[in-house]
This record gives sequence, C-alpha cells and structure tokens, in this order.
Amino acid sequence: MGNTLRALGAAMSVLLAVYPAVSTSAATEYPSRPIRMIVPYAVGGTTDLVARQYAELLGRELSQTVVVENKPGASTNIGNRLVAEADPDGYTLLYSTGQMTQTMTFGPFPAIDPTEALAPVSLILTSPQMIAGNTDQKFSSPEELIKAAQAKPKSISIASAQLQLYVNVLGAQAGIELLHVPYKGGAPAVTDTIGGRTNLVMGQPPVLLPFIRNGALKPIAVLSKERIAALPEVRTFAESGVPALELVTWNGVFVPKGTPAAVIDRLSKATKAALADPSLARLASDGLTIQSSTPEQLGERVASDVRSWKQLAKDNPDLAQVR
Repeated sequence: MGNTLRALGAAMSVLLAVYPAVSTSAATEYPSRPIRMIVPYAVGGTTDLVARQYAELLGRELSQTVVVENKPGASTNIGNRLVAEADPDGYTLLYSTGQMTQTMTFGPFPAIDPTEALAPVSLILTSPQMIAGNTDQKFSSPEELIKAAQAKPKSISIASAQLQLYVNVLGAQAGIELLHVPYKGGAPAVTDTIGGRTNLVMGQPPVLLPFIRNGALKPIAVLSKERIAALPEVRTFAESGVPALELVTWNGVFVPKGTPAAVIDRLSKATKAALADPSLARLASDGLTIQSSTPEQLGERVASDVRSWKQLAKDNPDLAQVR
C-alpha cells in the first residue's frame, strides 16, 4: 500500500509540473492562426470603421491576421451570442458596444447577460451620441427641436442604428415624442436622412461629421454634459434645460467566458499597445476618446451599466423597447 501511495504521489508531482508548462507554452504560442473578430453592426457605421482600424493594429501587435466579420441584427444580440457560444480559445473576439448592457433589460429577448456569458478584454473608446438633421429642417438647436416636437408629437422622425432606447430616454427627459426609425447601421441611417426619408439622425460623431462638414447635414445637439471639441459651437441638451440627459456610449473587446487568463492578458496588453498608435490620434477630432483599460475595469463598467439600465427600467416602465 505504501509503495502504491508513493507511486501515486510521484505521478501527481509529474502532472503538476507538466500542466503549468503546457499552459505557459500555449500562451506563448498564441496566436498561432488567424483570429476572427465579430462586429454586431453593419458595414460603414462608426463601430465598424473603428473596429477595422483596431483589428489592423491589433494584428500588427500579435503578428497575426485579425479578420472582421459583421453580424448585425437584434440590437447586437446576434453577434454577441455568436461569440458567447464560440470556443473559449481566444480565436473569436467580440467588438461590441454598451448597447449589450441595454438589450438584456429592454430586449429584444432572449438576450445574453454580458456579465455571465463574456469575458472582458479592454475598453477601446467612449463617444457621445449627437443629433443632426437634413437641410430642410427649420430647427438648429436643442431648444428649437424641443419646441417643434412638443408642438406636434411624433411628427418628427429620427433614424438611428438600433438606438430606440436612447430615443426613448431623450423623449422622457426632454418631454417630447419623436418617431423612431431603426436601421442596422449608421451609414444607411445617414443616407436616408440626407435623402429626406427621415428628418433627423442620431449617431456617433465620426459617422455624422463628414456630412455636417460638407453641408449635407446640419448639427442640432450633442447628448453629453459638455460640448465636443470637434463641434464646439453645437449646444448640448444639458445647456438647454435637460441636465440629466447624457447618452455616451463605449466600445470594448470581449472573448467567450472561460477563455484562459493568459490569452486575455495577451490580448489586453496587445490592445493597449495598438491604441497607442499615432494613427488613432485623428479620432479625437472626430469626437471620440480613445482609451484602453484592464479587463477588470471594463468588467466593472459593464456591471455598472447593467445596474443603471435595470434601475432606469424600474423607474420608467414606459421605456420598454419596441423593435
């Protein structure tokens, strides 16, 4: 019996010595093949444009190809779920936004719980939403928009890339009713607004600014507490008597829950290096704030957003999504 126990102990010692070496080796070799990165938005929108630039820089840091795949639909649920159900090996990434924290509360259902189904890697950027209109619109400021919308409820249409919740929050906070027209991406929303099919468009600055600068759209308002450097003359709703209204989104990178910590650490460090690339500096002039984070910091942000949206839903039952 003693000999058997000694033999078992020796075998266990060998296993314990081998497994850490295998884990370390796997982390050192990662990535050994191309990585795919799922973007749950249509081609051409803000999220897609930044994601593709990030993918190129990340691939450079990892010495491996990062292939972007767009999987829009169901308010990001399709792409989010695809990654949540992928093998947790670091070869399927999710480039998503804070919208994932909204869908689990407001739908459409069933929606994944990002705090349970995904592992955070790093924050990429933060960005305020803004509103612009086609040149036929007579209002040019938050005050004028509120006055026009209050005079004729639901007579003003607003396009967005699946941001009905934001439109509803805007309506509740400003005391107006807008007619929301959902799109799968920012680009088609902008196109239809310029063409007169919708009056307004809500989106992030990088998608709207080129059309504002060439005169196809005119800026109406920024949905943050402070004006943005890219358009310092454009007023915020906070300046117009709606101080609680702040709709700022974020982009972040995630992997399936269960992905090895060493792989997440490798991706996090590579992301930090990628975001330091000078080529991203121009995004500041487009109204975006580039900032990396630790996995823990992004995880805390996601959890905080989930709590905030749940409280908002509890306090405002009428904000339920209709998609």
